[in-house]
Amino acid sequence: MPPTLPVTRDLTVAYAASLIVAVGIALAAVTGLVSGPEGLYRGSPLVLVSKGADAANLLIVLPTLLGSMWLARRGSLTGLLLWPGALFYTLYGYVPYLVGAPFGVQFFVYVGLVTLSAFTVIGIVASVDGREVRRRLAGAPARSVGGALLVIAVLAFAGLTAAAIGALGDPAGDLGMRPLAVADWAVGTPVLLLGGALLWRRAPLGYVAAPGLLLVSGLGGVTFAAAAVLDNLQAGPRTEPAVIAVHLVIGAVSFGLLAFFLAGPARQVVAPTRMSSGHAGRDGQQAGNHV
Repeated sequence: MPPTLPVTRDLTVAYAASLIVAVGIALAAVTGLVSGPEGLYRGSPLVLVSKGADAANLLIVLPTLLGSMWLARRGSLTGLLLWPGALFYTLYGYVPYLVGAPFGVQFFVYVGLVTLSAFTVIGIVASVDGREVRRRLAGAPARSVGGALLVIAVLAFAGLTAAAIGALGDPAGDLGMRPLAVADWAVGTPVLLLGGALLWRRAPLGYVAAPGLLLVSGLGGVTFAAAAVLDNLQAGPRTEPAVIAVHLVIGAVSFGLLAFFLAGPARQVVAPTRMSSGHAGRDGQQAGNHV
């Protein structure tokens, strides 16, 4: 029988919505990849809106979303906590397409991906029992990882601000910076900052959000690097090797923090959702962790 997950309501609608998001990712990515030499993006200077990004979304983001859903469906606490992170990365990753890609039929796919991902994240997080998650992850290094999230967010704000100041007054800079600025300033980095602060304070929502946010940060580094390499090979937007290396480091650090956060509690196992009458104890159920 599937183990017990710390949720307060049924997640069937969230699973269905996430499958629609997965189909949307595949549709958007494949359409972009097969759209001819010029592609849908007509010389976009942005790595995040390119054929390389389409390939990275198809090969990295889509399996991550499906894998986290599958784990959650099997009763994994880790899967449950990473699942909204994969959806939030989809939201974050397709905001640049909304802002930076040429207007066309695909625009409606991007709107659907961003909107449905956002509402599904809210629905999942609102359905998770944060106090129970905090209890199950009581051995996790909340202060250390929360502080690291705060540092990552502050550094991201500082780097983006410096890049934006350098692009002021440059039309090409405006085209290249605006989609990235909207995604990072308005969506990604504020949530990272808030999640780090909540985890630092050991708030229940911090424990719920932190694994997903670390996944978002890790995916951001790895998918950017993969997209940049592919674009460089295909004469798409050009990215310097040093920039690619920095993003790989960001991804590695974020995934390392994720493993560090989950390492202790991940070895404990959740009791089954239902116990036979012959084996049920006085309390009817046992509490534990299944990751």
